[in-house]
Amino acid sequence: MFQVEVWGGAGEHGRSCYYVQFEQLAVLLDCGVKKGQEEMYPLLDAAKAGELSCVFLSHAHEDHSMAIPLLYRDGYTGVVWTTRSTAQQLDNYFASWQKFVQDAGYELLYTKEHIEQVRYRFVEDMAAPGQWFTIEPGLEACWGPSGHLAGSIWLLLKNDGKTLFYSGDYSPDSKLLISDLPSPEYVHDLPFAILDAAYADDETEQEQLIKEFIATCKRVLERGGHVWLPVPRFGRGHELIEIVAEAFPDTQIICDERLEQGFQALFREELWLKSWLVVPYKEMWSSRVQVLSQEQIRQKSVRSDKTIFLTADPMLQSKDAANLLEAFQSNPDNAIILTGHVYPGTCAARLLAEEEPGVQVIRHRYKIHQGLPEVTRMLDQLKPKTTLLVHSPKEKTDRLQAKLVAQGYKNILACMPGDRIVID
Repeated sequence: MFQVEVWGGAGEHGRSCYYVQFEQLAVLLDCGVKKGQEEMYPLLDAAKAGELSCVFLSHAHEDHSMAIPLLYRDGYTGVVWTTRSTAQQLDNYFASWQKFVQDAGYELLYTKEHIEQVRYRFVEDMAAPGQWFTIEPGLEACWGPSGHLAGSIWLLLKNDGKTLFYSGDYSPDSKLLISDLPSPEYVHDLPFAILDAAYADDETEQEQLIKEFIATCKRVLERGGHVWLPVPRFGRGHELIEIVAEAFPDTQIICDERLEQGFQALFREELWLKSWLVVPYKEMWSSRVQVLSQEQIRQKSVRSDKTIFLTADPMLQSKDAANLLEAFQSNPDNAIILTGHVYPGTCAARLLAEEEPGVQVIRHRYKIHQGLPEVTRMLDQLKPKTTLLVHSPKEKTDRLQAKLVAQGYKNILACMPGDRIVID
């Protein structure tokens, strides 16, 4: 028997954090934050945090990682198991999170010293993807790429013959990143799985979303406007560049220096990439993408030649973003296209609410998570006896749960932070 406590991430978007109590030891899966909310941090139990056997980090995104120093504040002295690529990305996320907290007037609940106490060990040093290795006596782990971000992984944990699967953030639709699932023999008679279901019961497939995105870009460019794509420094932005480069071969593509840095970091970590795409992707980047400073981008944005801009600030919170926004507002034919989750209270959210007129703001999802089709495919492969759906607000998760149950899937859970699940 083991039990799972939801410290965050189920029934909400953000602060992913799952406490797993086996018979003799306890582990934590991720420890993230949530922007723009009063409840920004997980429901950490300080006594339990101090007695954890180990912590696993599926990837670097702040909603999975930025509360990890709180564990050390609360007495945890062990290591965080993750990938080298993830660890290398975290400094940028810590800096971004601290700036967000400061600008928003919130309290940062940990110090620089707590960040410096975090110690990492890398799963790829212990075993190849899809292979078991021993964390400590009585606890084995297996990992594989999840396709969500360079360095992002899924996890299998095994204790006393009981196995748990955690998908992390999972994307089978990435055009550039590898994703896979455990070998069938590893998940035979799987007791429990925690599955990314961020898009809940949305049934739209990625190819349809891409077609709609390209059509919107085409309309903006044909009417004489520029397209601005604010994206994360690491992640979907590099895939969107390849999509627009193919769709608009005669249109300028300009990105900022931070995206270029993310590109260079990505291609130093070819473990995570589809190997057959590496050479053509590098050739595309060098021939089609112009890298400019923020000031150069602002100057370009007021010229008439149609351009697609990409900048590494998805919530438009920086001074550079404010300057570019002011320039974009000079032409009503311009458009900003938001392709990911928008956090409440951010500039991106205000623009969507039309609080700042003068520029068209459009949402077009590019899938880096799972919706109904992907969740059903994962359930069909893993066949868990009990499944916890996570990463989406409770109302949407309830709709997904109802549809899955109607299709015949058993023991599908839609929980909230603070809930506890006991697995026999």
